[in-house]
Amino acid sequence: MPKANRQAGQNVRELAAKRRVKAITSFAEAGFCIFLPFFLVRITNNFLKQIPSINVSQAQSSLNFAFIFHVLFAIAALGFAANGMFWWKRANHADQGAKGEEEIAQELSQLKQEGWEIEYGMRLGNRLGDADIVCISPQNKAYVIDVKSHRGEVTTDGKQLLRCIGNRTYPFEKDFLQQAMKQALQVKKQESLQFVTPIVAFSDAKVLVPNGKLQKVYVIEKNRLTAFLRSLG
Repeated sequence: MPKANRQAGQNVRELAAKRRVKAITSFAEAGFCIFLPFFLVRITNNFLKQIPSINVSQAQSSLNFAFIFHVLFAIAALGFAANGMFWWKRANHADQGAKGEEEIAQELSQLKQEGWEIEYGMRLGNRLGDADIVCISPQNKAYVIDVKSHRGEVTTDGKQLLRCIGNRTYPFEKDFLQQAMKQALQVKKQESLQFVTPIVAFSDAKVLVPNGKLQKVYVIEKNRLTAFLRSLG
């Protein structure tokens, strides 16, 4: 397996940085929208003061226009600020995901000393983005590990993964099992491997899935991953 020189979580850290740039740009645009009307109205007022023929009704119209001008730019500023908050939160989520990948990589560092080949952030075709971790054991068995940084407890109803936080239980926002399976098939194709085992690994959640497997995908928590991979060989 030819290795790309990428660190665990690097792709996601880069994504987080891009999202923060978008957020900061939106915040700057919001600030621009707030201060620009004051600047333009001040210039306009100074200009009008130099025209002695301006009457009271015209001055009132000018004030009305200034008010509408401020309102329109305030609405635009709120829109840019909301967009900035959206991208800032997305950046935080990406950083959280990168942290999860880094923690999993730390767990797997022992396997490298035992002859395992490990690659992080493998680029995938078929619009699948990248595989968080791809590893091959000394026995030439291949695994693709999709890392998730969600908190709480992970359970199942036998058909899909469920997330439990407090008294609430609900499905995840995406089908992680299907996603991991697609990644495994794509890695198999790209790397010309006989078989690739899909694994969904949670870095910050407790996994309570019977037999640790659902729909041919292994689901496991961080602390058990290294020993689990050794057991599979």
